[in-house]
Amino acid sequence: MSWFDDNSMWEVFYDCMFDDDSFALADEQCAQVLRLIGQTPGSILDLACGPGRHVLGFARRQLPVTGVDLSGYLLNQAANLVSQQELTANLVHSDLLDYQPTGRFDLITNLFTSFGYYPDAEQNQQVLNNACTWLNIGGTLLIDTFGKEQAARDIEPVHCTEYDNGDLRFERPLLIDQMRIYANEWTLVRGNKAYRWEYQHYVYSADEITAMLKLAGFSEVMIYGSLDGADYDLEADRLVVLARK
Repeated sequence: MSWFDDNSMWEVFYDCMFDDDSFALADEQCAQVLRLIGQTPGSILDLACGPGRHVLGFARRQLPVTGVDLSGYLLNQAANLVSQQELTANLVHSDLLDYQPTGRFDLITNLFTSFGYYPDAEQNQQVLNNACTWLNIGGTLLIDTFGKEQAARDIEPVHCTEYDNGDLRFERPLLIDQMRIYANEWTLVRGNKAYRWEYQHYVYSADEITAMLKLAGFSEVMIYGSLDGADYDLEADRLVVLARK
């Protein structure tokens, strides 16, 4: 089982990863995404949608949106929120490599550092290949992640995050395998209990992900340092990739 298919892990870490502020931020990010692509898409696919933070944001704007995720737990959270807020969205429980859409899309998003999760580089390339296939001509793929440049610049041996509910999360990140893999160990201290979680995923530079997108068949690739369209430079906090078919 892949680490991202561990529903018990998502259940334990849900409150610290997906608090109310993270949903409010996602709503703002949906507006940023639409400004950055410069058009109103007629159909949207959110790959690795998790609990539906961005699905909700697009649905509030009355845009047809489909969210796909492998985690049944996170997808159930998304479905409950869509229902509670009386929105319309299509949610699909599937591995990204197995998903077979019935139509094509104008915009495909992959947000919140959700790219590079597969253990084989060829599988991560296939995600991009599929996205290009699933887009309409002139459609856009938008990826928001952190790049290898940010990982190398900001990595710390260990650091701690304290949450409003009193939880403490300790992280021990590393760049391994010739800096191709971002490996992290989380320890969550909640009351008198501690929970441990390890994960690894590929991390890419701007040049590497551009080459992958070109290989997938995209005709144009633009790199930004934020969803606001800032330059990708030494001050950039994110690697935002906009690729057009």
